Amino acid sequence: GRGGRALRVPAAGAPPAAAAGAMHGELSGAILVGKYKVSEIIDMVEQELSRWQCDNYMHITRALSSTQFGVVNLQTIFSKPTQEQPVPTAVVCVYFFFHTESGRLTYQFEQESVLHTVGGQSLAPGRFEKWLDRLIGDKLQVRQLQPLATPFEASRLVPPAVPEVPSEVPEESAEDEMDAGTDKPPGAGTQQSASKAQTFEQAAEMLPLSTLLVNIFDAADEEDEYELTHKEVSDLLYATPLGLTDWDIKLLLTRATELDTGRIEYKPFVAEAPEIIEALRRRRADFEAKHESRVQVGMDAIELCYGEEIEEVARAAREAFAGVDAAGRCELPRSEFRRCLETRSERFSKMEVQMLMQMCKEDDFGMVPYDEFNLLLQQLRIDALHNALVETEVENLRVHLILLSRREGFQDNVIPIWDLRLLLLSADQLCLSRMQIHVILMIVHPDEHGYVDFEYFLRLCCTVIPHMFDASALKEKAEAIAKEKADELDKKEMEELQGLQSSLAAKRRMDEEDQEDVQANAPDRDAVEKALLHVCNAVEEKHRQQPTLEVRRFLEAMRQESVQACQLSETEMRGLIAEAEIDPVSHEIAYSEHLRTWVPIIFELRKSRVYDGILSKDWGFDASHLVSLAEYEEKFPLYVMDADNQSRPSSTGSIRSTRSASRGRRPSLGRGSRPGSAAKGGFSRQSSHGTGERGLRKKGSFRGGGSRPGSQAGSRRAMSRSASMRSRNSSPDNSDGNESVASRRSSHARPQSRSGASRGPSRCE
Repeated sequence: GRGGRALRVPAAGAPPAAAAGAMHGELSGAILVGKYKVSEIIDMVEQELSRWQCDNYMHITRALSSTQFGVVNLQTIFSKPTQEQPVPTAVVCVYFFFHTESGRLTYQFEQESVLHTVGGQSLAPGRFEKWLDRLIGDKLQVRQLQPLATPFEASRLVPPAVPEVPSEVPEESAEDEMDAGTDKPPGAGTQQSASKAQTFEQAAEMLPLSTLLVNIFDAADEEDEYELTHKEVSDLLYATPLGLTDWDIKLLLTRATELDTGRIEYKPFVAEAPEIIEALRRRRADFEAKHESRVQVGMDAIELCYGEEIEEVARAAREAFAGVDAAGRCELPRSEFRRCLETRSERFSKMEVQMLMQMCKEDDFGMVPYDEFNLLLQQLRIDALHNALVETEVENLRVHLILLSRREGFQDNVIPIWDLRLLLLSADQLCLSRMQIHVILMIVHPDEHGYVDFEYFLRLCCTVIPHMFDASALKEKAEAIAKEKADELDKKEMEELQGLQSSLAAKRRMDEEDQEDVQANAPDRDAVEKALLHVCNAVEEKHRQQPTLEVRRFLEAMRQESVQACQLSETEMRGLIAEAEIDPVSHEIAYSEHLRTWVPIIFELRKSRVYDGILSKDWGFDASHLVSLAEYEEKFPLYVMDADNQSRPSSTGSIRSTRSASRGRRPSLGRGSRPGSAAKGGFSRQSSHGTGERGLRKKGSFRGGGSRPGSQAGSRRAMSRSASMRSRNSSPDNSDGNESVASRRSSHARPQSRSGASRGPSRCE
């Protein structure tokens, strides 16, 4: 009603989720800022506006942002639409500022310098509407003196020509009908206008989505350049009733290829957008049907669980921003902002960069501020938890990972850990943080040469990733951390108030001294980094300016006895090796840069509490808590059929002999084994398939043809040889189901081409 708060209503026929998303650049009402929900703060503003008595105006209130000092910025837009002009020429913006610590609400009109306080110094009662009239009058007067409409707007503000249709009703009859007003029911003219408007809306809904998008984007392209800025494309999508939530619109925007200039060639995007939109709608509807009631996570929980991690990530990003922003204006062009994020690949996953580019604010000139980057990262974590449509659904997660493997051209069921890292980094439907990907690589158990059974990898991911995005589990973790901190604080306060007895004080001093001795003996970050560099330098024979090691030599260096002095755990060593970047040409690792990058991150991860439950478990091949994926095999098989209706062996059949051959051997990275053993300081032997250590060395030797783990050609040959050897060493009973992968690859079709499979994830599966 008039003077009431305006709400967005989803278009007819749109799914219920269309009303769930916030407007573009608006905070969700469920977010907690301090001890207040955003929706509660908006209600406070509305309560104040009801006392203004501006009955001739309509308004809408929304929360724009929050600062690190606990101040929520809100905006109320006042307008006076009429039946003749439903879209007003001028509006008035009132900016409210709510201080969560003090509960104080202040506001200002437009860009005026006067700051009014609710309950304090402000306008007199009854003067607010006149104040709004004055501001709108000033704006209309400016428009009369200086026309502000662009030629594009002017061409579309001209009313369309109405063709003269000869009336078949005589003028006298028309006049008689007008005079006989009592014969018509009251409000007949209004009903006729509403009927015409409804007919127009129905005609618009009948328009195909592809045609609607083409018309909208062509109309926005004034100069026929077939390019629009990212902000223009974003505003058009948010203004179009697509039936998508805020998160889904951002996912849709990630499919638009952005040029270095910050502009988007919208023609290819518009061509594929309808199919993606339909897939997003279906997926959202299925998710809403399964999860009617969901746990909401606030800023406080994110701060408790990810606060230190986010601070380190933001610090690295600010260093990259400052290196480009020579003027120190705390803003960068959109292309430079993206480039800075991409240079810190150890801090941001590709999907994180994509979503941050959709969430960051930008002005009409394409400049992006970065002074509140911490809040942007916190909001990304919250939105990712509340919109984990793929991450929490095991079936969808399995399908996505299989399609990614086909897109990457994986042909064997044994994959190098380095290729699996690239697979996780390229997951464009999973909003995994870079630290979460690192944790997954830490718990994966490869063999001593870095090879992982792909079906085991699928089971591990489908177990761990849903747990990482479990909002209720994260909320419980945050409450536990908060309770521990509160108990520790109470204990310190009690000790300060009561004082310590001499015996307790002496005992505490002894405990502190013991703890200091332990910390003194444990190597710190710099000591571990220097020790590992010294080991690699001793192995490196070429002594070049940029020291590198071939993959095999690097693995041997990490297995040396001297590495044990670094006191790195098995999981930490696995993660360190899996994160190594292998040069695609020389097949070597620049170990100096690698160690200086990842050793500090290992020590940062030790301070985190949110991953304790994952890292403390055993994630070996036969772990009982790994989820079973057998029920999904028939619906979406791991391997595709070829033209002769034959397929490569399913994951269950191909590894059945593996479990019997490696029964009783838990995959580990045991550096405490004797010299020469398979588990000494290297990867586990879970994929040995009974071939013995000799067969494993032959499989992962990386010699001869220059093959390496992670390559698209050499590693295929190495894995083909390993598959053939597993077939020859298998029992006679399983000879039919364990024939060599190399022979099947030669006789059957390739699973799916790289180009053909790439369309799977892009259509949201």
